Amino acid sequence: MTPQTRLVLIGLLILFVAVRLPGLSTPYQQDEFKTAIAAESGLSEASTFLTHPPLTAVLFRADALVFGGEHMRVMPLFFGLISAVLLFFVVRRRFDERAALWAVFLYTISFYGIWSSLMLDTDGAILPALFIAALYCYDRARNDSKNPKLWLLLLIGALITGFLVKLSFVLVLGALGADVIFEKRKELSVKTLVSFGVVSFACILLLTGALLAVTFFNPAFSIGGMVSHALYYVHWSGRSYLQVIIQSLKAIFYLSPLLIAPIFFASKEVIKRTTPFLWYLALGFIFYFILFDFSRGALDKYLMFTIIPLSVISGAILSEIFASFSLRARPSLIVLGAVATAAVVALLFVPAEVVPLYPKTLWFTRVIRGDWDMLTAFNGGSGPVGFYVSFLFIVAAYIAASAAALAGLVKKSLLPLAASVLVFSGVAYNVAFMEEFSFGKLYGSTEVALASALAYIDATDDIKDVITYNDIGAYELKHRGKYASHFTAAPQFEDVARTAFSKYSGSFLVVDIPPLYDGFYRDFFDSCTIRFMARSGVIISTVYSSCTWTKE
Repeated sequence: MTPQTRLVLIGLLILFVAVRLPGLSTPYQQDEFKTAIAAESGLSEASTFLTHPPLTAVLFRADALVFGGEHMRVMPLFFGLISAVLLFFVVRRRFDERAALWAVFLYTISFYGIWSSLMLDTDGAILPALFIAALYCYDRARNDSKNPKLWLLLLIGALITGFLVKLSFVLVLGALGADVIFEKRKELSVKTLVSFGVVSFACILLLTGALLAVTFFNPAFSIGGMVSHALYYVHWSGRSYLQVIIQSLKAIFYLSPLLIAPIFFASKEVIKRTTPFLWYLALGFIFYFILFDFSRGALDKYLMFTIIPLSVISGAILSEIFASFSLRARPSLIVLGAVATAAVVALLFVPAEVVPLYPKTLWFTRVIRGDWDMLTAFNGGSGPVGFYVSFLFIVAAYIAASAAALAGLVKKSLLPLAASVLVFSGVAYNVAFMEEFSFGKLYGSTEVALASALAYIDATDDIKDVITYNDIGAYELKHRGKYASHFTAAPQFEDVARTAFSKYSGSFLVVDIPPLYDGFYRDFFDSCTIRFMARSGVIISTVYSSCTWTKE
């Protein structure tokens, strides 16, 4: 590694941590809150709640013990940093230092990458770190003539560790196996198949032994519960395809044009050197969209598996493109890229309407008719807690990236300009997401609005128990001994809410992101007394009590 490369890499790793530090204080959301409470309570409680292989509960229990329940985002950040370091070495072996730095840069500033390394779950940071570790061992086992058996054993160890975190790690074994078989397809031998079979059998045997051993030492862990949880998602009927589309769009918005648009310029050499990543993406698509039904789960969380492969592929492509010309020699490219970016960024300041989540068809209707001046709420069962970004800005960024990509494809001489526009506008896109998630200076901060409401609840003795919207503030209320339950404002839950609300005499905390839609929920809270209200941008936190609505 050259001194210049080492300096740039250190700078990127510092940037990696710096842009994620503000997100460490982000309140927990729904599943995250439950994970934190279970991890704080003990290993048995964590094992019972986290119905995954046993290492998941161990990791989060250790996270709670080391960093405390309020700071459990530190562990995924640590794994994210490991991923960034390993990413550099994997890409350097497959390409060169320049491509490796590009890949780390994309992973560093991608908002999806930022959120993935802060999310209190395994899919965002822990599994990707183990995937990159396994791939590094895989490359060394195949290319290190001195110690191939050592690296093969380390590969098996990485695979077993991944399986002990989550069963979906089978995608990594599948991707590596497919890579070997595809590469050796012309001279495929019995020896190759036997070697792959031996590795697979060794993983299964060791995993089975590890699971049985864990069951003996930790009776709270249930193999049956783990299998039942996995089989819960195996069915073909009853899938909500609209929800799949919505969650997939959210993942695309999170990924940004910077990770997607460069793929159109992929060369044969890039495709050849990134085949394990391509197999990983292909098998992941089959796994998450065909074999299993995640329409009732947080699909955008599971699709975080795409971040590392796309950072590598797009990073290698951009490295190849920018190696063909010099920005210093062509300052006009910087000016044109900056102008295009400024035009897109200016749309963030166009007044926009806050739109309820339901009916979901209304959102699609507005999109189709070009009514794009609306704010899109980004939140979910596993976080983030909620922030807004202008849909007009998102669309404009993707249109600019698409136009640039098309121009570069049609006329090769425009490729430098296209790449400049992609990078400048792509970085600005991710910075906008990053800023609203961490600070909310444009449209409001959920964290700020929540803090004001919690301070009021703390200071008000007659508020003994609270039902909170979307579990926003649930962790804090639980530790104050004032958490009653939560509600999710969706049409399918209205009947349950009507019965529960009519019997409840306590208080409600509503941080309205997304805002309540017209119908029962809004009518119910119109009948309540507003005890407290605070605003951060367009986000309003309200404490209600003394509701007079009666069940119809």
